[in-house]
Order: sequence, then C-alpha cells, then structure tokens
Amino acid sequence: MNKHTILFLAANPAGTPHLALDQEARAIQAELERSGHRDQFDLVTRWAAQPLDLLRELRKLRPTIVHFSGHGGSESGIPRAGVRRDVGDVPGSSESQLRHGLFFQGPDGRPQLVTTEALEATFGAAGASVKLVVLSACYSEPQAEALLAHVDCVVGMGGSILDDAARNFAIGFYGGLGERESVAAAFLQGRAAISLEGLRDSDRPELKVRIGVDPKLLVLADLAASGTVANADRSHGTAPPGGRATHSNTPAHATRDVLLTRLMGLLPSQFDVVLFRAAIPPGYLSGGNASQTTRAVDAIRYLEQQDKLERLAQILDEVAGAGNATGGRNGSDPR
Repeated sequence: MNKHTILFLAANPAGTPHLALDQEARAIQAELERSGHRDQFDLVTRWAAQPLDLLRELRKLRPTIVHFSGHGGSESGIPRAGVRRDVGDVPGSSESQLRHGLFFQGPDGRPQLVTTEALEATFGAAGASVKLVVLSACYSEPQAEALLAHVDCVVGMGGSILDDAARNFAIGFYGGLGERESVAAAFLQGRAAISLEGLRDSDRPELKVRIGVDPKLLVLADLAASGTVANADRSHGTAPPGGRATHSNTPAHATRDVLLTRLMGLLPSQFDVVLFRAAIPPGYLSGGNASQTTRAVDAIRYLEQQDKLERLAQILDEVAGAGNATGGRNGSDPR
C-alpha cells in the first residue's frame, strides 16, 4: 500500500514569540493514530526549518501534504494579546515588514523571510507530488492563493490566529483525513474543533481550491489505497451509502504513474492533441512557460478527479496508433 507522506516543517526562530509547535506535531500524530486509516499516512517532522529545507525535503520525500507551522509576516506591527503566529517587527529586518511571506529560521537562528514569490517558485520546481498544503501561520492567505498555481488545495490563515486555535484546527483536520473524509469535510471539522474548545479564530483558516478541483471529491485515503480519487457512480452525481467514497478498479494500463510516463514521452504535437481530446479545461493547466511534465501532472490530476483515467488511456492508444501509421511524422494531428 502506498502511503501519503505529510511533511511537517516547524520554525520558531529566535526573537519571535514562542509557539508550542512540538505539541501541534504530537497532536497530529496522535489523531492520525486514532483514525481508521492511520496506515495510509506517514508524518515526517523537520524542526528549526531553514529555507532550503523546503526544497530538499520536497525532492527527497515527495510528500502529498506539506504543513508549515510557525510565523507569518505582518505589516502592522501592532502588539496582540496571547500567543499568535504573526511577526510584526523582526529585529534587523525592517524591510521584511513591507513584504509578505513565511518566517523560516536563518543560519544564525534568527527569522528569515521566505517571500510569496519564492514559495511559489519552489513548489513549481519541486512540488509535483503535493496535493495539499497547510500554512499554519498568521496572514498566510496570500501565500495560499499563490500556491494554487501548483497545488490542488491550500489552507491559509486570513489574519492572526492563536497558537491553541491553530493546534485544534490541525487536530480536527487531520483526524478527518484519517477517517477517509474529503478535504472539504476535514477542513470544516478543523474549524469545528476550534469552536468546540471555546476558542476564537474559527473563521481564520481558509480553504483555497484550484480551478477544476472539487474538494468534496478529494479523498486522500482513497488515493493512497487505489491510486485514484474514488467515488461511486460519479458520472451520475450520486454517492454510495453513507456518502463515502469507494475504491475504483483501475486497470494496470490506466494507473496514474503509467499514464504520466506516457504523457511525458509524447511529442509536443501529440501531447496537445491528447489534451484537446481529453477536454481538459485550459484554466486547469499551468500556463506560461510551463514544461510538458508540469502540464502532464496537471492533466492527470484533473482527469483523476473526473474518473477519466481509462478514457485517457484510450486516447493515448489512439494517438500513438495514428503516429505509428504515419511513420512517426509530425503531419496533420488526428481528430
């Protein structure tokens, strides 16, 4: 069985308010262990995270979920009551107040701002495996929006959030994922967990979703078990008894990895034909100068959501057959 790796990056640099990040990681682990699908998730923690750790761990672990826990940038610098996850005045870093981002730990142990642009570039370069990001830091909504260029779902904070509230959100959220709930349902359960403890800030976590992705259908436990996002009779818009997703029986030639390899091996003209015939909305595909590999990952994600991987396999067979019939020449594209 494939497991989902959850990369937990924690940073509480010197000179910033102390956060109980170790308790948050422990709470997530304990909640996953209580869940019915605990064997499908593997929590990996990295403490005192420095900026380059993000890139290195994305390459090494290829996580499904990335969870950053720490401080986010605040331009106001207004003192706030309680332990919150914002940094308004970083000693020696007055320029950083004019920018938005997350504070990792620098080589000297002090805060080092990683800007929104740097985060987006990093996930674009090495985050192809990531389906979900949780930014458990104050004022992280701008970063959440930016990461949608590369990630299906991102949780960010629409303001300042108390340390206890952030921890309780994580308990409800990961407990839901571990019980095979959808990302949308787990998000609501995370918010509910804040309110159940009588804490404020239950409205601060915000779920951002990429165009073409339905978070109500994204069930990570199903992905780990079967390689696809499963949902009973999705073509008719109905759910199985109890509203839970069920596993689909995807043929070997139509598995995610096989199809991704085939897409990446196509000629550019063939690749464009496949995208057209698969009817993938342009807004779902990375634009600009995105590589064929990046666009192939985007296509697989979309078709996986729609339960159309078998149809993609059929299209690939037809396009490959047409290419062989023309001797591999780049002539007219088949319709």
